Amino acid sequence: MGKLSDSILGFIADRRGNIAMMFGLMMFVIIGAAGIGLDVQRSNVIRAEVAEASDAALIAAVRYKSGHPNADMTKLTEVARRIFDDGIKSKSALKIDDFAVSFDAVSESFALNVRGTIDTLLMGVLGHQFVDLDSRSEAKLGKPPLLEVALALDVTGSMNQKGKISTMRTAAQDLVKTLFEAKDADVKIGVVPFAQYVSIGTDYKAESWLINPGGAWKGCIGSRNYPYNTLDSDYAVFKLPGLNGVACPDSIMPLSNNAGDLDTKIASLKPGGWTYIPAGLTGGWMLLTPNAPFSEALTFETLHEKRGTKALILMTDGENTRAPDYPTHNSTSEPLANQLTEEICVNIKKQDIVIYTIAFDVTDTVIKDILSGCATTTSHYFDAADSEALISAFASIANSLRNISLSK
Repeated sequence: MGKLSDSILGFIADRRGNIAMMFGLMMFVIIGAAGIGLDVQRSNVIRAEVAEASDAALIAAVRYKSGHPNADMTKLTEVARRIFDDGIKSKSALKIDDFAVSFDAVSESFALNVRGTIDTLLMGVLGHQFVDLDSRSEAKLGKPPLLEVALALDVTGSMNQKGKISTMRTAAQDLVKTLFEAKDADVKIGVVPFAQYVSIGTDYKAESWLINPGGAWKGCIGSRNYPYNTLDSDYAVFKLPGLNGVACPDSIMPLSNNAGDLDTKIASLKPGGWTYIPAGLTGGWMLLTPNAPFSEALTFETLHEKRGTKALILMTDGENTRAPDYPTHNSTSEPLANQLTEEICVNIKKQDIVIYTIAFDVTDTVIKDILSGCATTTSHYFDAADSEALISAFASIANSLRNISLSK
């Protein structure tokens, strides 16, 4: 028993096993601490990428809303989720539990809340399999800019095909709704239906800048002699010629801040007639300048003081099929009509008017090149091959005329 007692007492007194055990415990702590540091750093990187993806997703959703006023929060969440998923598609450690876009009417701001978890790598040893994620992005509609906008809309006979007139009405009505929906919006919009001619209506029959043909004149006007048909000046001397016995579209609606009247006007547009694009351009140009024949527009000096924008949006579904033979448009010289289209576009842009152009279901490359060159920049030109693309084009224009900014 004596030798056994001595052996037991010697084992208890030996400290080498304690050192090994303590070293093992210390290594466990060191590895755990390193794991925590690694997982914290990794989760912070993922959180930053989630925040970036959330910002992009929310901006996309708000822009979609600007062009689609009737879109609800479910649709906006769907739009945002597509952009978000594309931004974080390589993050397998990320699991999203809650994702929703909301709107606060008081602050006029949209928010995107994202909640989920991030799987850990080494913290699981300590019993922590994931860390929580809670992200919020906010986008506020900026103070609406002062806008004067002329919608020059092709209502020729070809617009009666494939439901194009209906799509155009919807797209233009959505743009009007978008531009007026902001609180305290300082916006005026005019509508110029054009085909072979434009009509100013009969309210101006006694004006000094008009040659009234008498009889049953219904408001149709032709072209002043060249070069005055490419200018917006000298109406007192070179007057607008009124025409009888020609087919004219619905009358022009001057700049208005009444969204309801504009909606009604666009809804009533009917297709018919041939195409002369300069008629739409000059009609829109007349609305945006304060001199005769229309006087609703601000002066350019006042516009600059108020940091406003004048914009002409031209949409057509085809090439020029008529040209002027002065004052009527019975010529079929496409080269002449194209030349005048280009000249008018150059002269409008000299007056600091932004031009957007939309080619809707157009196959003729010549007129598409002319429309692209007519636009203020190539990004102001839209080649809309179908109805969905036309809706998107008007929505994009509405977005560019509205201010949207991230607020958080």
